[in-house]
Amino acid sequence: MTITYQFACTHCGQINIYQALQNGEEACCVRCSSVLYRQRKYMFDASLALIFTGLILFVMTNAFPLIALKAQGVTQELTIWKATAAFWEQDYYWLSVLLALNLIIFPLFELLGLLWVLLTIRLAWQPPWAIKIFRWLSEVKPWGMLEVFMLGLLVAVVKLGDIAVLVVGSAFWAFIFLVLSMAALGAHLDRFTVWRALTACPSA
Repeated sequence: MTITYQFACTHCGQINIYQALQNGEEACCVRCSSVLYRQRKYMFDASLALIFTGLILFVMTNAFPLIALKAQGVTQELTIWKATAAFWEQDYYWLSVLLALNLIIFPLFELLGLLWVLLTIRLAWQPPWAIKIFRWLSEVKPWGMLEVFMLGLLVAVVKLGDIAVLVVGSAFWAFIFLVLSMAALGAHLDRFTVWRALTACPSA
């Protein structure tokens, strides 16, 4: 018995029928022509490589100073953890919590969650947890604001350079490449293809 999969276009609501694609092909909505899903060659392998790259960059971003200021012989280093702790010590509790969530917890959860999902697909593990995690990632994704923090950090670097000697730390470059790698991961990994692969796992 052949099962026909139907789903609605997220842009116009048109019901479309799933069709298997060859590598490099993409399926478009019959009404609005927006892209529904893609079949990229080596999509899962490339995504796993980006995830491991992101995890390494994440560790570097949090382990080393982002920037350091030198003024009157005193050097002050700034890390993400120190910035979060500084807001907490100044009684900005909610701001400190939001900073920790958006810059530390959510990005780490996204990387580790996608790693679990892709390993489930690659190694044919039992999929219930991977399905839950992938659904949670859809809810958490809008709260990840690494790009906003990066823009704020770049503005701060320009402004602080006028009042003190500014030293850009290794974590600064690691953070920029982390943002780029996570953006590349989000653009390369097709969500519909992931859902189809999860439902094809044993006991899905």
